[in-house]
This record gives sequence, C-alpha cells and structure tokens, in this order.
Amino acid sequence: MKRTDQELSLLYFLSDLIALNATLLGAVAFYQGSFDFKYDGLTMVALSLMWVMFSRLNNVYQLHLHNSFRLRVINYVKSHFAFIGSVSTIYMIFTLPNYIKAVMITFVVFFPAANLLVNFLLFKLIGKLRTNKNLIKKAVIVGAGKAGIDIYNHYQSNQDFGYHIVGFLENNAHFSKVKNLVIGEFEDLDEVIIQQHIDEVIVAIPMEQTVLIKTIINKADYHGTRARIIPDFHNILGDHYSMSQVGEVPVVNVREISLDKLYLAIFKRVFDIVFSTCALIALTPVFIGLAMAIKMGSKGSVFYCPVRVGRNGKKFKVFKFRSMAANDNAGTQSTKKDDDRITKVGRIIRKYSLDELPQFLNVLLGDMSVVGPRPHRVFLNEFMQKEVGHYMLRSYLKPGITGWAQVNGWRGPTDTEEQRQQRTEHDLWYMDHWSLTLDAKIIYMTLFSEKTHEVAF
Repeated sequence: MKRTDQELSLLYFLSDLIALNATLLGAVAFYQGSFDFKYDGLTMVALSLMWVMFSRLNNVYQLHLHNSFRLRVINYVKSHFAFIGSVSTIYMIFTLPNYIKAVMITFVVFFPAANLLVNFLLFKLIGKLRTNKNLIKKAVIVGAGKAGIDIYNHYQSNQDFGYHIVGFLENNAHFSKVKNLVIGEFEDLDEVIIQQHIDEVIVAIPMEQTVLIKTIINKADYHGTRARIIPDFHNILGDHYSMSQVGEVPVVNVREISLDKLYLAIFKRVFDIVFSTCALIALTPVFIGLAMAIKMGSKGSVFYCPVRVGRNGKKFKVFKFRSMAANDNAGTQSTKKDDDRITKVGRIIRKYSLDELPQFLNVLLGDMSVVGPRPHRVFLNEFMQKEVGHYMLRSYLKPGITGWAQVNGWRGPTDTEEQRQQRTEHDLWYMDHWSLTLDAKIIYMTLFSEKTHEVAF
C-alpha cells in the first residue's frame, strides 16, 4: 500500500479498536458497575488480539485499487462472523460466572453494529473532509480504456481515498466510453501537469506499449510527479484474468474463474452431494422400473459404462442406462438420428434423458457435477480440441449431467461447425458466469424446458 493508504488503514484500525473496547467497557459498566483491571483488562487485550487476527486474515485493512467500500464491508462481515464464532466457542467450553456471560452476550450483539456504524460515519466524514483542496490529491489518468475507466469509477465511489481525477489523456478519444472526460492526448501530459498542478499520473494503457509507458514515466519524473502503472492486460488476455503475488513477484493468472475460490467450490460440491443423494433416493423406483424394461427389451447389461474425458483431461467411466444394442462399437461412433443401434426402450429413455440418471453416482464419486459441460468421448474430445478454438478451457470444470448448452438446445450431434461452436461457446459462458443460482436455473430448465429435449434422439 502507498503511505496515504497506510495512514487511512491505520485510522480505520484504531477506530475499530476504540469501538471494540468502548462496547466492552459499556457492557462491563452496565452489569458490574466497576472495572476489574485484572480480569476485565485481560479480556480486553484477548478480544483485541482476536479481532486483529481475524481482520488481518480477511484483509480488512488492505486498502488498494481493487478494494472497494462494498468489498471492505464484506470483509468486515466475514471477520465478525469468525470473531463471534470464536467468542461463542469460548463461552460454551469454559465455565464462566453469570455476569461475565451476560457481558459477553451483550458485547457480541452490540460490537458488530457499533463497529459498522463507526466505520460508515468515518467513511462519510473522511469523504466530506476530502472536499478541502489541501487534503485531495489531483491525478490524471493516461489511457481511457477499460483499466482507466475502472480506476476512475473506483476513486469516484471511494471518496475517502482522497483522489480527484481531473480527466483522461487519450489519443483515440472518439472510441472511448468516457470521451466527455478526455482533456487531451498523451503528448499533452507536460501541459496538464503544470496547469492542473497534478500530484499523480496514473498510467492505464495496454502493457505491450512499453515505449509509450516509459515516455510517460520520464515526463512525470521530469516534473517530480509520482507515477503509478495500472497493469492493463485486457487487450491481450480479455476480461478473465487476475493479479496475485508469489513472494515479492507479481503474477498474472491468465484465466480466473469463480470456482477457483475455495469456498465457492465447496458450496458447489456440497450442493452436488446433497442433490445427488436426494435424487438417488427419490428415483430408486424409477431405476428399478427402467432396469426391468431394459432387460426385457434386449439382451445385454442394464448399464453402459463408456470412458469419458473429465476435468483436466482425466478419463473416467460414466454410468448410463443402456439404450443401444450391446454391440455399440465401444462408443467410437456418434449417435445419429434414426440410429438403428438404439433399442425401442432406448428411444424413450434417450428422448427424456433418463439414460443419464445413473450419473448421479458419478457425482457422488467426484468425477462429475450435477451441472457442467457434458463429458465427451475421447476421440470426440480430441477432434473438438483441433476444430474449435478454446475448446479445452471447458476442462477447467467437472463435466455435468446437464449443462447450459443442453438446456439451450445444443445437445446431441456435433456434425456441423455451428453445432460444435455453439456447444463450446455455451459451455465457456457457463464457466465464466457460474453461480448457484445459475445451476438452479439450469436444473429447472432441464426438467421443464421443451428446448432441452427437442433435439434428443
């Protein structure tokens, strides 16, 4: 963090400690009437250290360019949940006098409210104080692309950071979404720094323009003006990248998806386990009926277990009700309309995707998810990899019993370029926009949308 950010972070930290100790002192005064330095003082120190630990773990005081006020509130809430959980655990484990229990209950109820209120008032107060020209840093953003606009919006919504953006410098202003805020071109930087009394130059142009970036930095250095570079890899990497740090080395994660976050991956896995378990229990009579119909309809086993390609290219056996004659060429031939290998029972169960129901077992085993890109045969996977751009990105996720492509009508054959392209694009869209709400929507559409089944055969 910059020094000004560190000062702001320290101010928020001290206000939190004051709110914590004031709440505790208020509870002690209400129930005890006096302060015991030995026990109450020790409690005050212990609670303060616990708050420091949890707030640090949740990056509450890491004020930086990507840490909006909304995100800071979320980090505060997470810290309070962990903090209250720990205090409650101590409350339950140890035998405490009744008055101390009353003090702790009052504290955990009122501290989160007092803390968030103090932070909100401090946020507003600092924003108001920043209207004083002596407390504001004037900055110009060089580059009016996505990165430049993002940093402008960030400072506009976080007035407590103390920045006033005088405008943008951009050579191609007519292509920018903020052309009304463009005050000149790159070559006008010297004039803008002098006339506007600029304190900081924020460079937000594509990173491949190294010569231009160096020229801008040299101009800022000439005037003794600080310069900061906002890494803009948008032109090279698109929207789905993120920055992290390994030791002291900055690292660009080329394609970041929401399920890279551990807690979201856990939510999805828990959902998969619960949903699959309930489905298998509820569908047991259906399984028995289908198994009997398959056995009576043709010779062969009830289940068909072909090899499919899963997450990260891992091969696994998928469970399906057999819908074809037993001599299926080991799954090396794609299914076609009016395929004579499909049995009479098979046509019915394929029409309504009943052959896929045993894959809830694959979900419990961890090879699949309830919702995700459909798993393909090995030879088809290799073919699609060569024919469709970015196809293998779908292997970032576990394959699903149903998926966004399927509920939008792109299931079944992959004979034409449009079919292959649309299926892949829908799978990649799902990967970039995943949420539990989207999964629920896809499950609903799988059950009730006509489009899901209209191309099934």
